[in-house]
Amino acid sequence: MQNWKFRVSAKVRKENDSNAKCAIWARVDDIDNKTGFFENQAYSNIKVTTEWNTFEIKGTVNPEGKTLNIGAYATDNGDFYFDDFKLEVLDPKSVKWINIPLKNASFEENLISGKDWSEGIGRNKITHVKNFTITTSDYKPFNGNKSLLIKGQNIIGNMPHGKFADVNGIKMYYETYGEGEPLLMLHGNGQSINAFMNQVYVFSKKYKVIIVDCRERGKSTYDKTKELTFDIQVEDLKQFLDQQNIKKVKILGWSDGGILAILMALKYPDLIDKIACSGANIFPEGQKDDELKDMRETLAQLIKENKDGKNDVYIDLYNLDLKYPNLKYEDLKAIQCPSLIMAGDKDVIKTEHTVKIAESIPKGQLAIIPNSTHSVVVEKPELFNSLVIDFFEGK
Repeated sequence: MQNWKFRVSAKVRKENDSNAKCAIWARVDDIDNKTGFFENQAYSNIKVTTEWNTFEIKGTVNPEGKTLNIGAYATDNGDFYFDDFKLEVLDPKSVKWINIPLKNASFEENLISGKDWSEGIGRNKITHVKNFTITTSDYKPFNGNKSLLIKGQNIIGNMPHGKFADVNGIKMYYETYGEGEPLLMLHGNGQSINAFMNQVYVFSKKYKVIIVDCRERGKSTYDKTKELTFDIQVEDLKQFLDQQNIKKVKILGWSDGGILAILMALKYPDLIDKIACSGANIFPEGQKDDELKDMRETLAQLIKENKDGKNDVYIDLYNLDLKYPNLKYEDLKAIQCPSLIMAGDKDVIKTEHTVKIAESIPKGQLAIIPNSTHSVVVEKPELFNSLVIDFFEGK
C-alpha cells in the first residue's frame, strides 16, 4: 500500500456579489472511521464571483484511507452554482494524472439522493439543513444543459438586520429576534450563528434572542496576534453584553458555546440568570478518548499540510479544544445560577463527565437525551427546545 495523490476540481459561481460563501470540499475517511485528509475551501481566502471559475483541491489518500468524499458547500442566503466536477489521481509510474469518472459530474441528470450525490456527507447523522434547497438548474450552466444549484433563503447569520459590535479588538457579528428577557445563544467550535436554525424562531416567541458569531467564526473577525482561548471569548461576550446594556441574561450554549456559558457563570455571576449547555466539557479529557486521538491526528495533519496559511483557522480551532478549558469539578461549586447540563447519549462528551458536571453545580439539572449524538440540537430540535424552555420557565 502507498499514498495516492489526488486532485478534485469544479466550476463554481454565485448569482450575486454578497459576502455569502460557497466552495468545494474533500475528505478522506480511514478504515478506522477517522478523518484523514480534509479541506473545505470555505475556510480559505478564495473569491467566488458571478462568473464561472475553476477551483481545485489537492490532497493525499494514505494507506489507511477507505473513502474519498468530495462535494459542494454553501452557506448563508443566495444562489450558488456548481458544474463539471472532476476527480483525478496521480499514477506513480507514469507520473500522469488519470481521470476517475464520476456519476452525474455535470448534473445533466436530476439529483437522486444516494444514487450519485447525497446531502450532508458528514461524520454525524445526515440532517437536512432548513431553508436550503438543492436542485439541478438550466440557468446559465457552464457546460451542457444543467448545473447544480444550492439555494439558501431566510437563513439566520446572514440577515439584513445583522449588525457588528466593536469589542475586545474585534468586530463581532450578531442578530436579534423577538422581544422580552434577553437570551444569548452561543454556537460550537466550527460553527456560526446558523447552528441555531431550529431554535431561534421558537425561542423568539418568548425571549429577545441574541445570537453572535464568536471570534474567528462566521462573520466575526479576530486578532491573529492573540491566541484563540475561551478566556478571550468570555471577555468578548462581557464587553458585548455591556455595550447592549444587558444587566441579566440567560445563555443557551452548544458544545464550545456551553463551555463559554459555564465560564461566564463563573466569572460574571451577577450577569447570568440561567444557563443551558449541551455537549460541554470542562477539561479536554472530558471528551471521549477516540475523539481526542482523532483530533490530535487531524491537527498534526493540518499543520503538516498548512501551505500559505490555508489551515490557520482550523489549527486554531483544534488547538482550542485540545488545550482548553482547564477547570476542575470543585470549581463548579461557585456557579450560583440554575444550570441545565445536557448531552446526547452517544455524544462525543463522556456521559460520566456530563453527569459529574451537573452534580457539581449546586443548582444543576441533568438531561441525557436518548438516541442522539453531539448534534442533538439539530437531530431532535422539538425535544431539545421543549426541555430548555421548560427549564428557563421553571417548569
